[in-house]
Amino acid sequence: MALTDRLETSKRLAELYKDDLTSSLPLMKTLLSLGDDAFLMLRYGWEAYIGSPVEKAFVEMMLSGMSAGPGPSSRMISEAMLQDIQENVKLTQKEVVLTHEKVDLTHEKVNLTQQQVNLTQQKVNFLAKLVVDEFTYTTGKISGSHQDQDFKKQLQMYYGNDHGNQEPYQLRCMLLDIRLPMPLVTGAHIFKRCWRGKMKVVLGLSDINDPRNGLLLCKGLEHAFDDSRICFMYVSHEGKHEFILELLDLNLQNTTLWDYMKLNNLREDELEQLGEGEQKAALFSTFGQLKGKSLIFTNGRYPFKRCLAFQAKQAIRRARDEGWLPDNWEPVAPITYGSEEAKERLKMWLEMVGDAPAPISESSIMDDED
Repeated sequence: MALTDRLETSKRLAELYKDDLTSSLPLMKTLLSLGDDAFLMLRYGWEAYIGSPVEKAFVEMMLSGMSAGPGPSSRMISEAMLQDIQENVKLTQKEVVLTHEKVDLTHEKVNLTQQQVNLTQQKVNFLAKLVVDEFTYTTGKISGSHQDQDFKKQLQMYYGNDHGNQEPYQLRCMLLDIRLPMPLVTGAHIFKRCWRGKMKVVLGLSDINDPRNGLLLCKGLEHAFDDSRICFMYVSHEGKHEFILELLDLNLQNTTLWDYMKLNNLREDELEQLGEGEQKAALFSTFGQLKGKSLIFTNGRYPFKRCLAFQAKQAIRRARDEGWLPDNWEPVAPITYGSEEAKERLKMWLEMVGDAPAPISESSIMDDED
């Protein structure tokens, strides 16, 4: 607030003493009788104390001293007061400078703290990226399932996929739903065997060879699954549970399983021995034709939803990174987990990935009672 003239100064005095008319009248009389120099001295000092707890005390001291008149005593008091005011103003200026310096130091501390936070976040993101990349589905990370015949037998027994009275050297592919020569069908780990040291932490698995962590697929489908080219999305309709194939590498839209298997040197010798029947016809299906096709479970037993959900999450992330999918691509169904515990584990996974965010939002996570 600035005391620009005698009128503003009088208003301020009246405001200070609005409840004390007896004290205000003699002070007002002295104020109005001051000469220009005395008023200027009062005004400069007063402005330094406006709004402070000692404002009234300052006004009373100054005006009481000035009421002695223009004699030597009055001038001595006024000069002493002016000197005191000047010293106070200097002290106030120093305090302002010190305050500015403290503010600057605080800003520097805030900037340093923000830099430390940014560095910490970068470290967290870097570590998260390393962890996420460890669980990338690529053919360079061999599942080991094709070397484990015991696991293949477990899957046959669990899913009721043994040969029964039919051809003993053939095995049914759970997606194509036809019998193929046994070497052409493999027992595929969903959560890969090479990650078994992390299975408890990531998905709560106690046995990497639990048959609910596996599928029986023909070689070409198993390779595409292991390489993030396809995944299986869970859908439920009118009490019917299905896992349908989602194509993540759209470049394979018109590629047949036969050509894909040949291209990747997958049992080419067995392929050439196939006749012209339904086996060869099924292998001449394109990935585009297989998109949306359901896995067939003949005995009502299903794999762990959380294992297929984990593979789908990671495969979709890689497919986006590789540019196999357009920016506006969306899956046919939200990723679904079989229990609240599994949902929480995968939720923590999404929060942990940091700099490599999952392509499907948390709001699309569904759960069911199975």
